[in-house]
Amino acid sequence: MSPTDKPSWSWTAVAALPAIALAAVQTRFVGAFFSDDAFISLRYAARLLGGDGLTWTDGERVEGYSNLLWVLATAALGACGLDLVTAARALGGCATMVAFVALARAFAPHDLGSAMRAAVAPLLVASTQVVLGWTFGGLEGPFVLCFLACGFTAVLRAFAAAPQPADWSARIWAAIAVPFVLLVWTRPDAPLWVAAIATAIALAAWPCGFGTALRTALRFATLPLLAFGLQLGFRLVYHGDFVPNTAHVKAELDPATWPAGLDYVLGAANAHLGLVLPAIAMALAGLCVRTLRATTLLLLLPIAAWALYLVGIGGDHFPGRRMLHGAVVPLALLATSALAWRRLAWALAAALLVGVGANVWLARTDPQSLELRGEVWEWRGRAVGEALRTTFAASRPLLAVDAAGAVPFYSGLPCLDQLGLCDRTIARTPFPEWLQTVAPGTPKPPGHLRGNGRYVMDRAPDLLLFSNPPHLPLPVWVSAAEYEDDPRFLRGYHCVRVELPAAELLPGVREDLVVPLWVARDGKAGVQRSDDTVRVPAFLFASRQLPEPITRRYQPSADPALAARLGGHIAGLVGWLQDAACTAAPAPNGGLALRLSRPGTWSVALPLPRGVWSLTLEPSRPGVAVRTAGAARGDAAPTLDVAADNDVHALEVHVADGIGGPVWLESVVLRRSGK
Repeated sequence: MSPTDKPSWSWTAVAALPAIALAAVQTRFVGAFFSDDAFISLRYAARLLGGDGLTWTDGERVEGYSNLLWVLATAALGACGLDLVTAARALGGCATMVAFVALARAFAPHDLGSAMRAAVAPLLVASTQVVLGWTFGGLEGPFVLCFLACGFTAVLRAFAAAPQPADWSARIWAAIAVPFVLLVWTRPDAPLWVAAIATAIALAAWPCGFGTALRTALRFATLPLLAFGLQLGFRLVYHGDFVPNTAHVKAELDPATWPAGLDYVLGAANAHLGLVLPAIAMALAGLCVRTLRATTLLLLLPIAAWALYLVGIGGDHFPGRRMLHGAVVPLALLATSALAWRRLAWALAAALLVGVGANVWLARTDPQSLELRGEVWEWRGRAVGEALRTTFAASRPLLAVDAAGAVPFYSGLPCLDQLGLCDRTIARTPFPEWLQTVAPGTPKPPGHLRGNGRYVMDRAPDLLLFSNPPHLPLPVWVSAAEYEDDPRFLRGYHCVRVELPAAELLPGVREDLVVPLWVARDGKAGVQRSDDTVRVPAFLFASRQLPEPITRRYQPSADPALAARLGGHIAGLVGWLQDAACTAAPAPNGGLALRLSRPGTWSVALPLPRGVWSLTLEPSRPGVAVRTAGAARGDAAPTLDVAADNDVHALEVHVADGIGGPVWLESVVLRRSGK
């Protein structure tokens, strides 16, 4: 670029079009992928629109998002009547297109030849795995891409106009700073980009003296720092914390995680070789040429700072290298900086287009891209969440989850995040010592290592769901592993086999779901008691309790007898999950009911108050009877004599032979006739 190059908006649009077309093709590869964490942001947006403020659930205000501007922008589109998932995808697509336009404008396209050269940087970005996987993935990466593209372009245009930052006008400084203000409001780690660029600007002004270098760095950083201060003040007043709650969960800054972080950075580089290799080559060349050194450092320092940051936090557990979203901007600008050498421009452009092709191939063959393409469990979460919303809309039980996105978003129920992203207490609970010693080699992804089993049981959630939809019957992560041996869990919770009708996960793709839903026996979704009436949801007859802790993640044992016994428990649990004869299912008239599809007897044991109780079924069905274990089958009006409070008695539902079609039962009602 030279000071005489004046970009034309029409030629800039022409230069951006190939990248837009390539991105449109690339993003189709991952299909309907939409991250579960994106649904966390959407739940904040939905509750904001519903008048509940920036909250994830009822109670204390916890900043379980790390993308304030993204949440607000999504909510703004939602306020205009747009579905929030569609809104997030629209924002991702539009922000990515604006980024391509900004990158093209960095090379001042003003005629056909310059537009063709300017098209290379956007094409390099459009070919990357992060654009392929995360443009429509629902998280804020496209905003990061957009604001960094606009910011770096503004800085490069300023250097083209005046190589000495001390000569830049106030208008130029404002044009540079505004994108970084928006970036700071988008990501809490954005100040790192600001600091790195401020350092590069100061180095460029260093020949004019230390004072000038410091003043130019501050002129750039003042507005972003003010924006950071405003957001920090809001965070302290509204959420009562200095950092987002997610930082307590994910930002470990533990040297033990650095090897994982280094693997993440190297893996990201290998997945983007068509971008990284030419960027390295041009960085080496630019550092050797005095006239290019300032702009080379401007692009290189932020890349190095971001790579070190990713190593320090241990990388990221999401597939598709989403944390590279911002770094592809300076990498692409660095790789294409030699296109300003017009004698070599066409040869270099041809070489870089080979890099574009390499990126496209790598993005489509990388295992993490294939993982994104096959990840549809979030849409199973939609089916589970919608079923919970319909079933428990009136009672609004407290739902504890491991996956805090799709199920809470679609259920609309009060929720407890067992991994701590949206829960202050769990986020600040130290890592358990047992996690470091149990099962060496067990995956320990960032963001999944916090937990507090005692605290979860103290909160007494009414419903529990383990792992990702359609969920698992046994504990997986720290909180549930810790309360698996808690008597409150072992005695107070039943795992109910819930069968959902075929749900449309994707257009034209339907799937039956079996959900192992843990229900607190005496919670809002369980047994309802009054002085002389006990109403037992019939779906508890489609449940099991753990006889003892089974996974024992922090209680390993080499006892072969124990291992055999636990193996038997697991086999029985698997067989029970596969048996569709007795299951809970959405009833034809709404709610969750018991569905019995063949003759047989099913039981559930419950503690009951003292007294003489009569038992009835609602609704009553010919050929279906309720009784106590061991009672005579011909007893038309069964009764139960409980001698002492909290005596445990087994109730049975019996379906006689010859019943045609499935039998639906809503509840078993016990009425006390004497004490």
